[in-house]
Amino acid sequence: MAKAYPVVPSLAASNWGKFDHTVMVFQGSGALGAYQAGIYAGLAEAGVAPDWIAGVSIGAINAALIAGNPPERRVARLREFPGFLHPG
Repeated sequence: MAKAYPVVPSLAASNWGKFDHTVMVFQGSGALGAYQAGIYAGLAEAGVAPDWIAGVSIGAINAALIAGNPPERRVARLREFPGFLHPG
């Protein structure tokens, strides 16, 4: 079983909200899809959510999973996508 570590506020999280919009843009390449999903999960855990999201190739699939689900279901939907986040 994976050990859970507490989320420590970072400089990025403390500076969040200084702009009108939070935008996430995901590029393609299969391996990057897993990293993108992990980054989104970490940001969601820190309470950060995008206003706009876009992507190409695997990034478009991740963007669709995020944008097409309510905030409380997004990480779970990313985990359900084959080969990405594993429950831990």
